[in-house]
Amino acid sequence: MDTNTEILHDFAPFFRILKNGSIQRLVGTEFVPAGQDTTTGVTSKDVTIDPNCNLSVRLFLPPNPSKSEKLPILIYFHGGAFILESAFSPAYHAYVGSLASNCNVLAVSVDYRLAPEHCVPAAYDDSLAAIQWVLSCKDDWLAEFGDFNQIFMAGDSAGGNIAHNMALREIGTKIERLILFHPWFGGSEPKVTDEGHMKSRFVTNMLWKYACPASDGVDDPRINPMAQDAPSLTGLNCKRLLVCWAGKDGLKEWQKAYYEAVKNSGYQGEVEMCESEGEEHCFHITTPGREKAKELMDLVASFFSKN
Repeated sequence: MDTNTEILHDFAPFFRILKNGSIQRLVGTEFVPAGQDTTTGVTSKDVTIDPNCNLSVRLFLPPNPSKSEKLPILIYFHGGAFILESAFSPAYHAYVGSLASNCNVLAVSVDYRLAPEHCVPAAYDDSLAAIQWVLSCKDDWLAEFGDFNQIFMAGDSAGGNIAHNMALREIGTKIERLILFHPWFGGSEPKVTDEGHMKSRFVTNMLWKYACPASDGVDDPRINPMAQDAPSLTGLNCKRLLVCWAGKDGLKEWQKAYYEAVKNSGYQGEVEMCESEGEEHCFHITTPGREKAKELMDLVASFFSKN
C-alpha cells in the first residue's frame, strides 16, 4: 500500500485525513438540483458568480413574492469545518429553503471553496465576493424582490465563523440582523476540564491546522474572536446579533464567551442569545424535525421580523 494514502486521522462517518494531506469526504458530497419545492412553494436557482474559482450561490425565493413588498435578503454560509458540505447538499438545500419559507426572506446560500484544496482565507474571500455580488444587484430576483435596506446574514459552525468575520469587514452597507448558529470558535481560553469540551478543543486545534495551515494556531483572530490581537468587537457591522449554542455542544464555552465579550465590548447594537438545552452541535441542520429545532426556527423568524 502507498503509505501516502494511508489514513492519518479518522473522523468517520464524516471524513478521513490521509497521510498525503488530502481529505476523503464521506458526507456532504451529494448535490440536490435547484427547482421548485412542491411542499413549501419555495423556488431555487443557481448562479455562477466567478467561473475562474467556481464560486456559486443558490437563491431561494419564497412563494408568491410581491414586487411592491420587497423581501429582506438573507446571505447564508454553510458549516462543515471549512472542509465539508456545500450550498447544494441535501441538508443545506433543505434548511436554507425552510428559512426562506418560514421567515419570508430571499435567501442566498454561498458555495465557497473548501480546504484543504483551497485553504483559508479562500472561504473568506469567496464569501466577501458573494456579498459584494448580492449588493451589486445584478440578479433579476434580487432586483425585483429584494429589499437592500434589509440585509440579513447567518451561518452555522464554520459558516457562523465566516458570518462573524464578514461582519467585521467593510461591505458598503449595514447588516440589519446577524445570526451565528453554533459558530466554530476556539482558542486557548477559556480553560476547560470537561471531557467533551477538551475533545472539542483537540479536534478544533487539529482541523484548524488543515483548514488554515499558515495560521499560528487557535488563537488566530479568525478562529478566536477574543484573542489579544483580534479586531474590536465594537466594530461588528450589524444592528442586531443573535448567538445560538446547544447544551451538548463541546464548543459552547467559546460561543458563550463570545456572547459575553460582545456584550461587554461597547458594541452599540442589540445582542441576544439562545441555548438549546440537551441538543448537539448543529442539530437543527441534521434533525430539523426535532421539537427544539422547530422552536429555534420560530425564534429565528421572530428575530428577523422584529421592528
